[in-house]
Amino acid sequence: MKKSTILGSLVLGALLIAVGSTGVQAAEVAGQKGETTTIVKIKDNSDPTNPTDPLNPAAPDQKMLTLEKVPSGYTFESKLQNNQYTISSGTITDPTVDVFNDRIDREWSVKAAVLNNKITRSDAKDFTVDSFKINDKEISATGADGVVAKAQTSKTEANNTGVVKTPITAIAIGFTDKDKVLKVGDQLDGKIQYQLYNTADAK
Repeated sequence: MKKSTILGSLVLGALLIAVGSTGVQAAEVAGQKGETTTIVKIKDNSDPTNPTDPLNPAAPDQKMLTLEKVPSGYTFESKLQNNQYTISSGTITDPTVDVFNDRIDREWSVKAAVLNNKITRSDAKDFTVDSFKINDKEISATGADGVVAKAQTSKTEANNTGVVKTPITAIAIGFTDKDKVLKVGDQLDGKIQYQLYNTADAK
């Protein structure tokens, strides 16, 4: 009987402790709230006392002027020609050249070029590209500067900072099948390469 009484007292004590613990939990006091205004200001990467562009284009870890993306595909179609191909339009996939820049006054440009100036058939037969235009800018012919995107002449925080997108709306290609070896069903593949410069003229 004594053991039962002791056990009952222990259980009752545990229950009272649990109830007491629940009663002292924190609760909001009505009408007692406050707030602090928080502001983050994004500033230009410039120093009036040292206006030289701080970017070191040779630094492998610099992230303040970067080529973020280029179009992922240019696709052309043509009927079989006797030897000369001039294709004035095509399909553009993901049609922007995107550059990230953190400095309003910075000059930059993106130059495009046809890799090895050729397109290739599956049997490794090469065809020289005579002309390739992006937004009506020649990137392949002799003397072409190949600049397909660049900073605006009149620069503002809106048009020359953050991710600056240049739409690609038109493409054209010209090449010659001098040996007249192409057949219906053939496919020619090539690459357009892009390079970002911290100058206005990609030099």
